[in-house]
Amino acid sequence: MNAERLQRRFTGVLVVALVLLAGCAGGLQSAGGAGDSGAAPSYEDAAASSGGGGGVGSYYSESGERVLVREADVRLRVDDFETSFRKLRGVADAHGGYVGDRSQHSDGEWDSGQITVRVPAENFSAARDAITELGHVEDENVRVLDFSTQYQNTDRRIEQLEADERELERLLANTSDSEQALEVRQELERVRNQLRELRAQQASLEQREAMSTIRVDMHEPESRKPPKNFESSFGFTDAFLSAFYGGLTAVKWVIVFFGYAIPIGIALVGLGAFGSVLFLTWQRIFGYIRGVFDGEGSVRPGGGEPTTDDSEASDDEP
Repeated sequence: MNAERLQRRFTGVLVVALVLLAGCAGGLQSAGGAGDSGAAPSYEDAAASSGGGGGVGSYYSESGERVLVREADVRLRVDDFETSFRKLRGVADAHGGYVGDRSQHSDGEWDSGQITVRVPAENFSAARDAITELGHVEDENVRVLDFSTQYQNTDRRIEQLEADERELERLLANTSDSEQALEVRQELERVRNQLRELRAQQASLEQREAMSTIRVDMHEPESRKPPKNFESSFGFTDAFLSAFYGGLTAVKWVIVFFGYAIPIGIALVGLGAFGSVLFLTWQRIFGYIRGVFDGEGSVRPGGGEPTTDDSEASDDEP
């Protein structure tokens, strides 16, 4: 009995190992073209694999199983933003598409914004041409991305995982060992998670292929854009702001002036005080030296006391 149970467990483990080996082999096979099977096809890989095609507005022919994603970025200068936006929405409706994301910015009387338009792939060129007629085209970038290789590799990976899922379900239905059943359930859950991720990637890519994207950046002429820090081209608000910023500028220069003047003034006061002390000291020294020389000049050469003049002596006699 124990031997039979051990043999059954060994058989179950062997089957799980074979399923895991088959899954790894399928992953390695698809890795050569798509890289990591769990990652979405990259923009750079698709751009590198895109080949052929004509000029702006002429693209690949619809043949075979090629997965082509068309995108365009258009920058327009328009006379009136709101009017042009309504026309843009009409272009999207006329070509079977719709307006997606939209952002708008107003600066005084100057408006600008970004709008995303989605149209069926077969109407991409016609819609793009109609959009460029709404204003002056300042910049345009058109891309056709070929995701065929990535899509096919992911599809093969899905087929391999579906086969693994069926095998694990069959094994789970036939096993009676609880430990073996737990291992199979864990592996089955991992396989199903991978399938959900890959199917979501394929669905997203199919949606991008079916509906092309045109991103439009519209703005009115720059001449309508008000000066910096102003709300309108002219008015009471502008006059008030002009006076306010002029006052701030004057205060700034006053602060700058005192910032330079105060250190210089302190230095000059110190130098003036030092010069005054030197001048007074020199006057004292000079006065002392002069007094010494004047005293020596009034003494006789013989060393006697100084005498008065003869006229003064005769006047004193009786």
